[in-house]
Amino acid sequence: MNPYWGANYWGQPQGGYYHPHVYYPPGYNPAVPQPNPAAVPGGMFSPNSIFPIPLRAHLQTPAVRSKKYPYLNACLAADSTLIHPDLRKKPRTDITASTFNNYRHTLAMAYPVTNMRLICKSFPWTIDIVSPQAPITVEAVWEAMYAALQEHIHDSEWGFACQDKKLRETIEKAAEKRGKVDGDKVLKRIDWLGEHTVFKGLERSEEFEKMRLFPGSNAVAETWVIRLASN
Repeated sequence: MNPYWGANYWGQPQGGYYHPHVYYPPGYNPAVPQPNPAAVPGGMFSPNSIFPIPLRAHLQTPAVRSKKYPYLNACLAADSTLIHPDLRKKPRTDITASTFNNYRHTLAMAYPVTNMRLICKSFPWTIDIVSPQAPITVEAVWEAMYAALQEHIHDSEWGFACQDKKLRETIEKAAEKRGKVDGDKVLKRIDWLGEHTVFKGLERSEEFEKMRLFPGSNAVAETWVIRLASN
């Protein structure tokens, strides 16, 4: 069962099926034809043709750019972001309201991207963000990371983790601490990280991306590695 059905974080798309590793932004409906984004000079995406006027001011690429990853939104890039949400908490509540509202609707990339894949050296899951009806925003990235790590750990995953004494103790200690806050005694993916739950940005690593790709599956062009740290 999808625990985020009601909150529409990992909501099952109409006419589709629930996939535990795919994040569908709120409002996604594959029955609605995908718009044809309009490109403007310089290769930047223009939302004017497909978004209502109130959103157009927000759905723009930021003026500040990451030096290492100039096509990734600066507030997501590991070398430039100053926004470091704790992935144990909902982005809307952990990030200051003014900052969250200023960046939530900005595009994740400088060009229209409807599919992003997030991987991490600190946990074994792949997070796919699918948004075929509109470009992926910064908020979608924040929410996808949070929602993915709120999933419960499966028996097979625990079967792997319990063989590593240090990892097992890390998970159990984190779960006990978290359980006192949210009342959920079942192990969650976020517990896998222990205290290393602070988002430090996205970066690229071709070597890790190739190694991490499941044999026989298709690669996603916009695959990014999540960097984490402790408080």
